[in-house]
Amino acid sequence: MYPRYVGGLEDRQNGSSASVFVHRALWRLCPPRLATMIAKTVSRSHKWTLIARLFALLSVIPLIVGLNSCSRLTVRQEFNGNVLHGSLSGHPIEHVVILAIDGLERDTLVRYVMRNPPRKPGGLHDLLGARVDASGLVLTKGIAVKQPTTVFPSYTYPAWTSMFTGVFPGAHGITGNSLFFRDREIARYYTEYHADAVKAQLGDDFLSDDINAQVQTLYEYIAQRGGQSSVVHHMLTRGSGQGAIRPDIDTLWSYQQNRSEAVDENALWEAIKSLQEFNSPARQGSELQLPSLMTIYFAGLDHAEHLSPENPEQARLEYLKHLDDLIAKFIVGAPAVYRNHHAMPLSEVTQVDPIEWRGLRNEPVMRRTLFVLVSDHGHTPIDWDKALGIEDLKVAFAELSETSGKAYHLESPALVNESLLSKVRAVFGFVSNGTISRDATVVATLNGGALGFHVKPAQGQWKDDPDYQVDIAPMLEHVLLTLHKNEQAPEAVLYKRAGRYVYIPYRYDGATIRLLPEVHLNQSPLNNAAYPRAAERLIGLASRLPTDPLSAPDIILLADRSKKLTYLNKQDWRVLEGLDVAEHRHFHSDHGHLNASDSLVPIIFVRGEEEGTDPLGTICEASLVDVAPTILDVLGLLPLFHTALQNRPYAMKGHSLTHALDRILSRGDPLDSENVCGSHITTSLPRKPD
Repeated sequence: MYPRYVGGLEDRQNGSSASVFVHRALWRLCPPRLATMIAKTVSRSHKWTLIARLFALLSVIPLIVGLNSCSRLTVRQEFNGNVLHGSLSGHPIEHVVILAIDGLERDTLVRYVMRNPPRKPGGLHDLLGARVDASGLVLTKGIAVKQPTTVFPSYTYPAWTSMFTGVFPGAHGITGNSLFFRDREIARYYTEYHADAVKAQLGDDFLSDDINAQVQTLYEYIAQRGGQSSVVHHMLTRGSGQGAIRPDIDTLWSYQQNRSEAVDENALWEAIKSLQEFNSPARQGSELQLPSLMTIYFAGLDHAEHLSPENPEQARLEYLKHLDDLIAKFIVGAPAVYRNHHAMPLSEVTQVDPIEWRGLRNEPVMRRTLFVLVSDHGHTPIDWDKALGIEDLKVAFAELSETSGKAYHLESPALVNESLLSKVRAVFGFVSNGTISRDATVVATLNGGALGFHVKPAQGQWKDDPDYQVDIAPMLEHVLLTLHKNEQAPEAVLYKRAGRYVYIPYRYDGATIRLLPEVHLNQSPLNNAAYPRAAERLIGLASRLPTDPLSAPDIILLADRSKKLTYLNKQDWRVLEGLDVAEHRHFHSDHGHLNASDSLVPIIFVRGEEEGTDPLGTICEASLVDVAPTILDVLGLLPLFHTALQNRPYAMKGHSLTHALDRILSRGDPLDSENVCGSHITTSLPRKPD
């Protein structure tokens, strides 16, 4: 997701002439890269004085210098790499296009396709070959995974990093949008409200440097064989070189202004523009070329459904119509594809720079391309006024310090709300390297449905494991009691012991908490279809090699979603907001949980030349980590993946699905062990209006 900041640049009724001057200067000085980062320090509130504004601007000068300049460097990426000659079921495959849709739940996509008639040639119905009969949905061109799960926590950064590396969060180290590296004593807040999110979006190496150097991305594997990659607006670009296309100021500002459709329209425009640049002017009129791997990231759906105040499921379905049209334009072409532009920060968006696009449908390259439609997580409705944040946790730990006689210092991220102090803290967060305070003993990582606690041993360092009886149990008892007293009791409690999570049952009698003996995950309430592949995903979070980052929490509390609870770094103390949807800032749905609505995401493979009319079978089950090795296998690069990860246990990495894909495309009778299921797809959970 892109960074979203609470509030705009100024109050439209109360903005001062001085603030307008500052905003215009920023817009003209740094339109492509840094204006959003600087502008975030300037409040929309008229309470800010010019002195405060100038102080904020002066504070970010080191960041400006560190990023070299404000100008946008347009680098033409031409076709000069090797062609990778892969195959799928005997058909040549030389290119892969990933349609990465943030926040798309599997069941939402199924409902959309089943309930809506085809919109345009090249759209989702056409691309997938979707048909509906009395038994459900069948696909004649696409091969879907029937039980497709993301990783845990089901949040943007850990999920996408897992998909593009083929390993679980415990191996690559990105264990949440909010996370803590115990071995480095570094906290990261890739949340929508923190400077780290901006660094990840605009800094070439910021996220890459946090990902375990011992694992490689899809782009790095492809580069080893001379292939080229193009990455449009996605936060993970390591190994893609000049093919990385960062979101520009117009896109980031549209996101901040809740113009999700404009965000995704700009992603499509950038994708088409990059392909025009990839096919140099000297090649105009000849056969269209694609890079070996192209990722187009659509961030708008996730943002729109977070903020939808009424009937989020209907909002999801409506937004899919827009994405459907964008995908159709990419496949079959359009006389003009526009970029959305803000002439000034407070101006309305206008469409500029039209591109005539002939599409892929009639190009020979289409037959040699594999399309992968995939998402990172789903969503579950939540109540904003019940969301528990870091300030709430401070209350519990302050009381624990008073009553226990032991000092518990909870590390606090530099949040961005509407207070001057908060903004000053956030400004200094720009130049901070994320090092936690020396006296911190507990770091909380809030990831929607999952609250993690990292606990420093009383007698030891952060890199050491805490003792359950001495360091964990007293803290856990107090936190659970506080949560129960405030009607915030968790759905489940998990503890990481020796590289594995166990379930911690407990009893609450109205006055005390009594922790009970730990339970293996297979014997716990989480071993249930309501929590898809929970044990496997928790193992993937906890398991690591000795050289891997140490970032999995010691304790995890799952939010009780039956009460619409969630864990958020709440940015302001207000619940009431205006009626204008453009001004909404409170979340009305969230993710990060082990439950099915957060965890089941579409994973669909489409061979570009597939024109079949008979229903195709499905892959019974797969994880998001299986996508990378599958793509590498199709391109003939799977040995690189196996060699790089040969020392990792089976449960810590993904596995190619090409055997099942080949069996389905050949329409041979599958064996019981081949992970092939019937053609019909149905929604797993009946979903009522939220």
